[in-house]
Amino acid sequence: MSALPVASRDGWLSPRAGRWVLLVTAVAQLAAPPLAGFDQGSTEDPVVVPPGPFFAVWGVVLLGCLTIAVRGLPERRATSPAYRRLHVPLSLTQVGFVAWLWAAAAAPVATVPIFAGMLGALAVALRRAPLTERPVAGSVRGGDAWVEAVLGVYAGWAAAAVWINAATLVDRPSSRALAALLVGAVATAVVLVVVVARSVVARCAAGATSAWALCGVVLSTGAADADALLAVAWAGLVGVVAATLIAARGARRAARPGAHRPAPS
Repeated sequence: MSALPVASRDGWLSPRAGRWVLLVTAVAQLAAPPLAGFDQGSTEDPVVVPPGPFFAVWGVVLLGCLTIAVRGLPERRATSPAYRRLHVPLSLTQVGFVAWLWAAAAAPVATVPIFAGMLGALAVALRRAPLTERPVAGSVRGGDAWVEAVLGVYAGWAAAAVWINAATLVDRPSSRALAALLVGAVATAVVLVVVVARSVVARCAAGATSAWALCGVVLSTGAADADALLAVAWAGLVGVVAATLIAARGARRAARPGAHRPAPS
């Protein structure tokens, strides 16, 4: 007898509905940028916005989410706790991305709360993701590392991008205001890596992607001769890399046999 009618952990979706909602929202997320005429940036963006090539990370995110959804279609995965925990938060994130693109064209001021909501949903998904080193009961081991890596990349980019997004909405922002936003991006990235992500894979993926965003800020502020902001960006980059290395080491130590591992949130 099929186990598909069993309710998800969230109580909102059955595994049958959850897997299709995840797939439909992943496809919508992938199709939205060309349909919305997504623009990576403009000449009027503040100096903390990374150069255009750094936004190529969105390709990894969108295709990665689609592969997670496709891999979650078989009944064995759709009914596993590992995937059921992701159905609602990841689907909400993907809906949020489509809404964010719409808001960018129609109501730019709404992009920040939408992006913040996406980051919150991603944090829940990343926290719930199965640990590759010691999977939870019922998880599908083969895809755990990929799921954690994609969620880590998505969340790591969002942790920095939500603050950079805010900078684009400020009219002629001062260096002090931009520096404060950079500090917010760094602090969010560190919390994500140290507190939210739990495995080596998730922490490294999130930290590396936040560091990638900050590398872009270093280049853009350096090219604009914004020395004060360049110093903040460099300090933030070093801090995120250091936090990632320390957190990954802690996760590796916690994964050793006999180490205590908290239950998924």
